[in-house]
Parts: sequence; structure tokens; C-alpha cells
Amino acid sequence: MTNPPKIGPDVSRAASEAQKLAVLACLFAAYPSRAPNDFTLVRRAYLMSLEGTTEWGLFEAERAIYQGSLGHPYMPTPSELRREIDRLTKPHLERQRRAQMEQRRYAWPEELGAPHDDAARARIAEGFRKLRANFPAPARTQPLPRPPPDYSQERVEVSDALRQTLREKQS
Repeated sequence: MTNPPKIGPDVSRAASEAQKLAVLACLFAAYPSRAPNDFTLVRRAYLMSLEGTTEWGLFEAERAIYQGSLGHPYMPTPSELRREIDRLTKPHLERQRRAQMEQRRYAWPEELGAPHDDAARARIAEGFRKLRANFPAPARTQPLPRPPPDYSQERVEVSDALRQTLREKQS
């Protein structure tokens, strides 16, 4: 059995207002709030604090809050909720930042092109000839090895079994 490739979570998709309100409604239902009981009074503050958050960060922060990451049993304030989202998404943002830096660092500059005209080739060949003239060829102490025999000119005997196989392949 082959293992499928691991596909990480989509940490870049922005959370919609409906998703933000759904998470806030669940949190308000689960925790006692220090805010007024009327959600419409604090809705704007929470939505402003959640601007620019991602779906993944929002849902992971909700999970972490349910698991007690804040250290108190109350509904988080808008700033606490945003800090928790930022804390959880920080490693992903850092990885994206490092990837962008590496891409910029190792990008091949477009303006650097190798000259391929005939004049450049002639200059390179002349420079190589001058370089080789400064270094004499090394003296050979041993004779060159004999080349392997050329079997392409030998007569090949074809047996009956080989003929039969060749006929079967042709038909």
C-alpha cells in the first residue's frame, strides 16, 4: 500500500464574516462573558479584531481555547482572541516569510545573460588557446591502451532457432 502525499492545511484562505460569527456564537454559548449580554454591542469589536484572519487560524484558536490555552474560564476578549490566533499562525507565517526570502535570494537574475554571439565565442577560444600555451602537455610515460576490438565487422552465424524467432517477430 502506498502512502498518499501529505497535504498541509490551507492556512492562507481568509475567514468569512459568517465563519467568524459562527465561532463567536459557539464561544459565547460555551463560556460566561464579562461583556454585556447583548452580542450586538460587542460584535463590532470582535469583528474588527478578527480582520485579516484565516479560516485555519480562527478554527485552531477556537480549538485551543476550548482546550484551555487562555488559562481562565471566561469568554476571551477581542484582543485575547486575536493574540491566540496570531500565536497559532505565527509558525506558518514565518515559514512563508522564509520561503519568500529564499526565493528572492536564490532567484536567477534575468539581466545576466551569457553572450552567445560569434565575437564572444572567438574571444573565449583565443583566451583558452593562450592559457593552454602557458601549460605544456604532460609527457606520456605509458603507451595508450589498445582500443577494444571492433566486433561489428565479424560474420554472425544465424542458427535455426534464431531464424525461427526472427520470422515469428516479423509476422
